[in-house]
Amino acid sequence: MKTRIDSILPAEGKEKTHRLVLSPNPFHPSGGGQPGDTGKLTGEDFSFSVTGCEKAGKNIAVTGKTVRGTPLPGMEVEAEVDMERHSLYSRMHTGEHILSRILERSHPGMAVYKVAIGAEESTIYLSWEGELDWPMLFAAEDEANGIIAQDLPVETLLLSKDEAKDLAGIKANWGRIEDETIRVVRIPDFDLIACSGSHAASTKEVEEVFLSGFRGSSPSWEIKFTLGSALRREYCAAARRLVRSIGCPVSKLEEVFSGMGEENAALRKTIERAAPLLALPWEELSVKGMPVFTTLLPGFSKEMVTPPARAWSEAHSDSLCLLLLPEAEKGRGAFLFYRGRDIPVDFSSLLRESPSLEARGGGRADWLNGVTGQMEAAVWLKALGTFIEKRRP
Repeated sequence: MKTRIDSILPAEGKEKTHRLVLSPNPFHPSGGGQPGDTGKLTGEDFSFSVTGCEKAGKNIAVTGKTVRGTPLPGMEVEAEVDMERHSLYSRMHTGEHILSRILERSHPGMAVYKVAIGAEESTIYLSWEGELDWPMLFAAEDEANGIIAQDLPVETLLLSKDEAKDLAGIKANWGRIEDETIRVVRIPDFDLIACSGSHAASTKEVEEVFLSGFRGSSPSWEIKFTLGSALRREYCAAARRLVRSIGCPVSKLEEVFSGMGEENAALRKTIERAAPLLALPWEELSVKGMPVFTTLLPGFSKEMVTPPARAWSEAHSDSLCLLLLPEAEKGRGAFLFYRGRDIPVDFSSLLRESPSLEARGGGRADWLNGVTGQMEAAVWLKALGTFIEKRRP
């Protein structure tokens, strides 16, 4: 649509970033947890990328960067809103209203206090003294999709604050509303709320809400959801692959997964009890006059060998200790490195200064651990020798 740059407001940030007040302004500002519209402005020898829209005092300003030319007050431009993005956010925001209202009505005491509307996934923040679980969320999802399927109208009303307050059952945070003209979103016989975001024209435009996850603890919770069936198909595909891999009916999947978790926990405890009793097959070498005990242990985990390796290092205070744990057929793996307490060398920068080790990890002056692409003890000894030599007086 045709519009005009009414004024230019101060903008912080990089060069060519501006805030422009348009008259009229077709871009919807951020609000209600929803980002502002994006798009572009074009004119004679002028192009401007709109990256956002927000309230600026009594004005509404678009924010963005000049691609070509210079914006000037009074300049006539063509404004083009990214309607695909606008529509997605509007549908997502409408879906949030439906889901939020169902949750609050189904569970007395539950209250939504913030939302974050996203393009791929949105978040509902709520307070509730109870415990969230999947059965209650699945029930809310089913009910929300039932409302969506009814194709109810979604009306946006512009009312004065006094008119809005007179509406029976309206939900609003009056303490945070400063404008005298208020946007009220109404789904007849279902929802009535003051909200500055944009919305679909009917519930059917939302298509479908899909709850993708939740987290938190009483009384602060977060619920994630998205629209459409794409993510539902992805989750279903993952479940089918698991069913095929594990070899159980889908109804038993959670039970099998829980059982595997219990088995893993029991195995970890067994390993913890057995690890101190493990005798490692050391090979004694030397670098710059210092004893170096090395061992190559394919298929062993760091958790299994750490206790005996640490004990060995403590018992050999004048030595270095290196464990290499290669992964099968990958030519790389984990490593553990210990320095005896009587060796006066700080090895904390060994990995950073030794690219030949192809290692990533961390630690401190007397021990390091991580992953490495170098499973040859000779390469490690050469790197250690160079590192130690640099630190000799």
